[in-house]
Order: sequence, then structure tokens, then C-alpha cells
Amino acid sequence: MDIYAELGIRTIINAVGPATRLGGLPLSDEVVEAMRAAGARNVRMDELQEAAGAEIAALLGAPAAYVTSGAAAALSLATAVCLAGDRPAAIDVLPEVSGQRRRVIIQRAHRDPYDHALTAVGAELVEIGYPGSTRPDELLRELDERAALVLWRPGRGGDHLSVAEVSELAHRAGVPVLVDAAMDVPPLERLAALFDGGADLVAISGGKAFRGPHTAGILCGRADLIGAVALHHQDMDIRPRTWQRSEVTGADPVRGRHGIGRGMKVGREQIVGLLVALRAFVRDPDAHHRHGERELADIRSALEADARCTVRDGYEHHLDVPVLEIDLSASGLEADEVVRELDRGTPRIHVGEDLAWRNVLVVSPMGLQDGDGAALAKRLIEVLDRGNAARFPSEPGRDGRSHVSTQGAQRHDRHP
Repeated sequence: MDIYAELGIRTIINAVGPATRLGGLPLSDEVVEAMRAAGARNVRMDELQEAAGAEIAALLGAPAAYVTSGAAAALSLATAVCLAGDRPAAIDVLPEVSGQRRRVIIQRAHRDPYDHALTAVGAELVEIGYPGSTRPDELLRELDERAALVLWRPGRGGDHLSVAEVSELAHRAGVPVLVDAAMDVPPLERLAALFDGGADLVAISGGKAFRGPHTAGILCGRADLIGAVALHHQDMDIRPRTWQRSEVTGADPVRGRHGIGRGMKVGREQIVGLLVALRAFVRDPDAHHRHGERELADIRSALEADARCTVRDGYEHHLDVPVLEIDLSASGLEADEVVRELDRGTPRIHVGEDLAWRNVLVVSPMGLQDGDGAALAKRLIEVLDRGNAARFPSEPGRDGRSHVSTQGAQRHDRHP
């Protein structure tokens, strides 16, 4: 059964990577089968979270872990715990915050659209520093009785405070540090470095390089903070007089009613699928790198003789993956125009657009399946042929195809 065909939806070659707008990355047969088996029977969700969380923590090398509905939900739940802890009265009224501690301190360069995940549960963001630099005293003066946590993000350029510097100052004031590492773990060495630097909580995606369900995330860190997450998240529509303690840990999460994270529910299929994906990753962390390199090599070999595009090797630091940058400056076509044509054609192809303003397309190997690299290169050549034929007088090229000469090519003022 092809449900997409039944719905009249064309599938795509995903050269963008783990983008939510494209549904994330393909799932392995092992993960899909685990999710099918998990969905066939019921369990107590608190016990599943405890058992899976313990193994996930061991696989990651973290003190404790909890499965969330994506990394953004992990940020929200972490913030809720720092605002209300395990106090039923405080949990029940979020996003109204009882008490003074509701401020999240963040370096200006670390601001991000995902900050909504924190403000949605009642936090107030307080910026420190400037886009290019942050000084220790700028953090120190905000670490008062109103500070609930400090948010830190990796990979921001400039002279900013490291996670170790932030943690040292925050911990002196009794304030925890939350790291948004949604795109930055794996590799697992980075997670270890964050904990070594003093991070109390780290939010990461389960559906990117770990290749679990795209709607799964992980909040990991201090056991006392992770232990309070369930109180903000799980279904508390139960009768306290008949509820039994967990058979896994003996814990009893009956406090309050439905927390603010109730709408961020995670299914048993997601938890099990993520756990199985993590097991596979730990067994062979480089398996998908090897596959991706082969697909990129096919693209490179098909395009390297075409004078209309320049292919460069690149690197996506956050996701720790090699990429290809395809510069179209000599083609006479705008990158945006090529992107639209790739989407309209057959096969339907989506490529990375982060550098389109420089007339450069980016190809990530993470979502490419067998043969996608060759198909992408073939389709791109067709788009260039058709575009040049429609817009410019043709002349024979060195490769035998008709394309614009360097004198007739459209020039671009954008910097490479």
C-alpha cells in the first residue's frame, strides 16, 4: 500500500537533512518494527519512561534521561521544572509563576526562534551581552533571586561565555544551566563535554542524527531535575486511592493534576523507537556517514565536469556531517529558480537553501537513500539545460551539452 499515492502526494528526494517540514529522516526497518511491536500492546507510561530513560541515560553517558516529544518539548519541560520544581500548587498554575524565580538568562548571541519553548511555560527571558561578545559581569549581575535558570547554546560565533564559565557563575548563585543541543548531539563526545563543563540539563533531538522517530527528543542531566519532569508531563487522570507505585523504581508521580506538558505527550511507539535507534547508533555510529559519503560522491562525479556549477566540499558543524555546496554562479540561473524547478519536476527534490542568497545550493546526505545522489545530479543537469536553453542563445559546451558561454552568463554581485 502506498498511502502517499492514495492521497495524491508526491514523495521527495530529501537533500535538506532532518527538516521537520519534510518529516525528518527515513526510519530503519529495525526502528519501524520496534514501533509496530510497541503499539500492539499497552504498558504503564510512567514505568516505560523510567525503564527506557535508564537505558538511554546509560547509552548516552548521562546521569538521567527522559523521552520527550522533540527537543523543543524538552526545553519546555526543563523550564517548567526549574520554575515550579515538584510543588503541586506551582505545577498546576503554570504558565503563571508563583514566587520570584521566573527569569531565564541568555546571552544575546544565543537567542533563537525556539526561545518560544521557554516563554510558553511562563519564563521571562533576560538578554545579556552584545551580538559579538559577552562579559562575565554581565551574567553575574543578573544572577539574583529572580533567576530560575541560564540557557546556553553551542556553536554561536563571537567572544561569548563558554558553558564552563556560565556554569561556574550560575552554580555559585544556585541557578541551573540548561543547554539547547538539539542539533549538536551526537557525537556523544559533545554531550560529555557539556556535562564536564557543568551543564545541569541538556535538550537533544532523537530524530536527527540518532535517527529515531522525528517527534522524539531527550532531556538528560541531573537526576533530581529529571525526576520531576513526569509531574509536569504525564497523564494524572487517575484515582490516588487505587494507584500503585511503579514496579520499575517504586516512584509515585501522583501530585497535582495535568501539568503544562500534558499537551506534549509522547507515545509508547516513540519511546521504544527512539531507544532502538539509540542502540543501533551506539553499535555503529558511522554507519550513516559511510552511506552518505557514497551518495555525495555520486553527485560530485556527475557534476565536476560541468562548467556551469562548482562543487565544493563543506561541513555542517552542528549536525557533524559533510555536505556538498553547489555554486551556480556560472550557470546564468538564480538558485531560487533552480530550487523551484527541482520541486516541480520528477523526481521531486528538495535541497538546502541556507546559502541560496549566495547562489549556492547545499546537499546534505542525511536523508538520501540508495541512488538518490545520482538521481539528484541528473535532475539538476536537466534543470540547468532547460533553463539555459530558454533564457540564452545556446552554443556547444565542452561536455557536449548546450549551455551559456562565460561572456553571456548572468553575473552576480553576491560575495561567495
